[in-house]
Amino acid sequence: MPSTERTRTRCIARTRSTSIGLILIICCACTETGRTTQTPEASTVPKVATSKHMKLPIESYMFSDDQRQKIVTAKEHVIRDCMRRQGFAYTVSQASSSFKPESLTALRYGITSLPDAENLGYRPKGSEESTSTERKTNPVSKEWTEALQGTGKPHTRKNQTIPAGGCVEESRNRLHDTEKDGGGGDAEISNSINAASWNQSFESKEVEEAFSKWSTCMKNHGFRYADPMESNNDAKWRRTKTATRTEKRVAATDVRCKNLHDVVEIWYTSDKNYQKNMIAANIEQLEKVRQRIGTQVRLAEEVLESDIT
Repeated sequence: MPSTERTRTRCIARTRSTSIGLILIICCACTETGRTTQTPEASTVPKVATSKHMKLPIESYMFSDDQRQKIVTAKEHVIRDCMRRQGFAYTVSQASSSFKPESLTALRYGITSLPDAENLGYRPKGSEESTSTERKTNPVSKEWTEALQGTGKPHTRKNQTIPAGGCVEESRNRLHDTEKDGGGGDAEISNSINAASWNQSFESKEVEEAFSKWSTCMKNHGFRYADPMESNNDAKWRRTKTATRTEKRVAATDVRCKNLHDVVEIWYTSDKNYQKNMIAANIEQLEKVRQRIGTQVRLAEEVLESDIT
């Protein structure tokens, strides 16, 4: 079983934000949320063609990309209207065009698409086209910033009562957003379970056995890596803007060895089983999360509909 120190360099949370170019699986420390000591059985392994179509139980307690974007957009509209009432211009940000995986599981178990591996190495399709967008606003002044972010206490401006956190706080109140990140973020418990199940599955007996077969397969082709995350995160791939021939060969061999030994299917099954156990142990709190998601989406839709009419 991998040591704690070894695992720490390859853990993953919700991999939805990425650096430009090569996608790295980012460290996320295991939590104690619903941690189980017994490894779930993975005797029945589903045959799935690509990891991006795999669904995890915790997704029922997390925002979909569409829901998240709807909430973020609604908040921007509330902020814009709040700023206008105080006499300030505010331009609503456009949807970001930066790269993000197609689903929660698209990159969770490393690369799984052979055509992408052969053509792009470990750089997911679409990541090379990502761009960032900048908000265009009037020149920012102290008064503009205070209107947006608040002064730390409620105040009145142009006969309008402004919360301590300014228009940003008003937008969060309007959409009943109580999470720390304030951006349509998932609940802390959902993120914790999502990260912990990956960590625990990575260290599970059945996944370790699959990694061993994968590693032998890679070695037989001339590549020495202990597990798929080690090849995915090889520092050599970060030295060039595009994939080298070597990177493409390694990535393609990675996928073929995974397919040969059902690595992704075994890993996914272990990951899913751990999540089921943790969800069962925290079901009351998670059902409240599900209700909050429904409420926020409904309020966001109301904001956007009223803006149209």
